[in-house]
Amino acid sequence: MKKLNIDNPFFEAMGRFGDIIIVNLLFILCSLPVVTMGAALAAMYRIFQEMEEGTEGSVPKNFLKFFSDGLKRCTPVWIFMLLSGALLVFDVLFLGYAGMRGVWKAVGAGTGCLILLWEMVSAWLPIVLAEGEKRGMDSLKEAALLAVLHLPATLVMAVLNNILLICLILDVYYVMAAAPLYVVFGFGLTAFLNTKIVRKRTGKASDD
Repeated sequence: MKKLNIDNPFFEAMGRFGDIIIVNLLFILCSLPVVTMGAALAAMYRIFQEMEEGTEGSVPKNFLKFFSDGLKRCTPVWIFMLLSGALLVFDVLFLGYAGMRGVWKAVGAGTGCLILLWEMVSAWLPIVLAEGEKRGMDSLKEAALLAVLHLPATLVMAVLNNILLICLILDVYYVMAAAPLYVVFGFGLTAFLNTKIVRKRTGKASDD
């Protein structure tokens, strides 16, 4: 009988998918306090960047190391994004209650622009933080610059990041169907695909 070749594309793909599941579960575990999600995102993207470069080692060990190293640097930026995002959600709810009439139309248009900007920055921020070279407002400025310079990639990444929200807009049923998949591998797969997009469209983010 011919021996199985563990280096063939099928086994490599299965091994990579297994890594994505491990990273996804570690991301969820490290994000449970919510305020630590920024560091967890950065660690997840750092793992996938190393996979793209072919320099990855032990996935669980490296993830926890990157997470621990990034807590102090990433948490303040993430809290800012969390609070600003919550404020934008409140604005949308308030506008829905007040109605889009008169001056509220202009307010609604401004809110829409801010939401778009927030989504664009959010798409690149974990990648910038994963590089470990920027912190605070510098990381936000870098993410905003990359988002504008690579707008097509940014829009694709933003759609991938918001699949659950899109499901919610369509119907709660779709959220219930997608949620178990995200628990197992969804967040990790999204970050993996985003890393692929960045690599394909721009090369390594730090080269920009």
